[in-house]
Amino acid sequence: MAGVRIGFKDLFYSKVIEDTASGTTYETPKRIAKAISGTVTPTINTETLFADDGPSDSASSIGGIEVTLGVDVLSLAVQADLLGKQLINGVLIDSTDDIAPDVAIGFRSLKSNGKYRFVWLLKGKFSLPEESYETKGDTPTFQTPEINGNFVIRDSDGRWRFTGDEDEAGFVGADSWFDEVPIISTDSTPPTATVVPANNATAVAVTATQKWTFNKALAENTVNSANFVVQKADGSGVVAGTLSLDAAKKVVTFTPTASLSAATLYLALAGVGVRDQSGNALVAPIITKFTTV
Repeated sequence: MAGVRIGFKDLFYSKVIEDTASGTTYETPKRIAKAISGTVTPTINTETLFADDGPSDSASSIGGIEVTLGVDVLSLAVQADLLGKQLINGVLIDSTDDIAPDVAIGFRSLKSNGKYRFVWLLKGKFSLPEESYETKGDTPTFQTPEINGNFVIRDSDGRWRFTGDEDEAGFVGADSWFDEVPIISTDSTPPTATVVPANNATAVAVTATQKWTFNKALAENTVNSANFVVQKADGSGVVAGTLSLDAAKKVVTFTPTASLSAATLYLALAGVGVRDQSGNALVAPIITKFTTV
């Protein structure tokens, strides 16, 4: 049994930077608040063609997707971000010029088998939340806010939702679901890279950096010290340093903290944990060796 959903938590939003025919880009996700409830209601529009005094054919298309989220507290900073308002000196300003930005919404839901279902709604706008106030009585009553949004399909690809189950074969996004809005692609081609210094290079400066230039953009969370290593080839020591990734997410640079040892053979490794943004991993580790001058 796949597991009945019994929970709702980790509610995030991510502003849409751009959504065009060439692709959709998002800001880094931020947490909204603690989740209480969520309702997603797609509208399906259906038309029926009548011919010869009877129904002959039908066609359906998705309309708007209504979303209602209940949270514990909706901070002024989050309201300003989600609704396009100004927050000045701790005061939220409502104006007729407010324009709510397009955002994506992510969350996860615990299932009865102990695994999670992960969801991103990909593009929508939120409207002003209803507000009600009630005086404090003998028995406290929680007054929690709800926000309503209308979501649509993306211009880039017609998609409106991603759903992943932790226990579904092939799903690898559990640890990074809220790091960024996932890029789901039919691309199944593994990434490749060229390396500088190249394999068997000699007379390499002791101050040199190591660069891997990939043919595809990488998943940022796989660019880490577990997947990119520079060490002495005899195994006597891993080189301390920092990793950086360029804006296009294709060039990984390792900069040593201190100069390398002179006249020494080094080994550089990019491991199979490195993945592109479609989730494709390296076919095999990329291992190169170079000798310093």
